[in-house]
Amino acid sequence: MYRREAAEAKRIARERIDYLFSLAGNFASRGEEEWGRRYISLAIRIGMRLDLPVGHRREYCRNCLTYFIPSKTVRVRVTRGRVVLTCLRCGHIARFPYGR
Repeated sequence: MYRREAAEAKRIARERIDYLFSLAGNFASRGEEEWGRRYISLAIRIGMRLDLPVGHRREYCRNCLTYFIPSKTVRVRVTRGRVVLTCLRCGHIARFPYGR
């Protein structure tokens, strides 16, 4: 019985995280970055018990929690086998490998 409840709780948490990230994207694209940061912080708090999905980890700045919108809130460069994301709000740089 416990395993079923735990699996159900994880499913609900993932759904909420996905919904909060979609809200953050909607608000950030409209220029309301404060609401976007709020929704990202809520999603991170939910994700503390269960890891954030890999796709969501690259959607926001880990320093200032700004939702990334290319050329509006983040600069994207590809160099030497890496994707370099520079937050245009705080200047934080994140590097991710690509290829293979």
